[in-house]
Amino acid sequence: MPGTDRVEIRTLKVGRFCVVDDEAYKILSISKSKPGKHGSAKARLSLESIFT
Repeated sequence: MPGTDRVEIRTLKVGRFCVVDDEAYKILSISKSKPGKHGSAKARLSLESIFT
């Protein structure tokens, strides 16, 4: 999609917007876990579509 850039999860903030699969979403919440015994760090985003 023109006009979009890839960014790291750590740069995202609640209330901002992101594009996933060519759909625009507002970020409602972000939860992150640190790397541990069972693999790398993980992040979970709660998103709301801005078009529906």
